Amino acid sequence: MSERAGSLARMVVLSNRQLGPGAELWVSSTLAREIVREVAEAARATAHDRWEHELVRWLVQRAGVGAGIDVGEIAWSPEHFEAQRQFVTEAIDRAAACSRHAVLLVRWRGLIDAHPRAFVQFGRRWNWRVTA
Repeated sequence: MSERAGSLARMVVLSNRQLGPGAELWVSSTLAREIVREVAEAARATAHDRWEHELVRWLVQRAGVGAGIDVGEIAWSPEHFEAQRQFVTEAIDRAAACSRHAVLLVRWRGLIDAHPRAFVQFGRRWNWRVTA
């Protein structure tokens, strides 16, 4: 039994808590690292402004530890929310186009697409402290 327990992967969640417990994707930390890194690389290719570059750095950091991500943890700003969300979803689309995990990426995109603008009431800062 202990041999089997040692081989079990640690699970993390990609979620949108604002939508409730049904808006969760449970994946292994290894898979989370891979898909978040893919999205970061896709975003890096078209990042221009400060927020976009910060998003890339934040995603790379999250990928480095295989941490879960809630959509609400992204440092959205109310005045730029739609453009920011579009930047993220387009990066996910580009990553999905060449990923072996395209289905999962499309599902994660859905959680971001569904994030209510009403829940972005003030500019949020990036949380650079990550616990795996």
